[in-house]
Amino acid sequence: MSTVLLIIQLIISLILTGLILIQRSEGGALGIGGGGGGGLMSGRSATNSISRLTWILGTAFIINCLALSIVFNMENQNTSLIDDTNAVAPLTDTIDSVDTTTPLDEEISVP
Repeated sequence: MSTVLLIIQLIISLILTGLILIQRSEGGALGIGGGGGGGLMSGRSATNSISRLTWILGTAFIINCLALSIVFNMENQNTSLIDDTNAVAPLTDTIDSVDTTTPLDEEISVP
């Protein structure tokens, strides 16, 4: 299931990138692009349809991202890093110390 969603995500992202690149820029954008009125998709209805399709594919992209995270979480639910380790010895060693420490209350004398 995750492979299918990943392929769909790739297709959506490629189409979305193409749609964003063919749109006419409407701002400063560092002075690049814009140009005259004779662009590839210069009609008002074409702009509205491309803008609408961009919004639809953007929403599909977000929903697919959420679906991918849910599917990956369900697939990897029973795996754990702690269970996968093959540690034989404990991570810490116990040290027998002959020095004893006294609590802080016994060392401080109040005048």
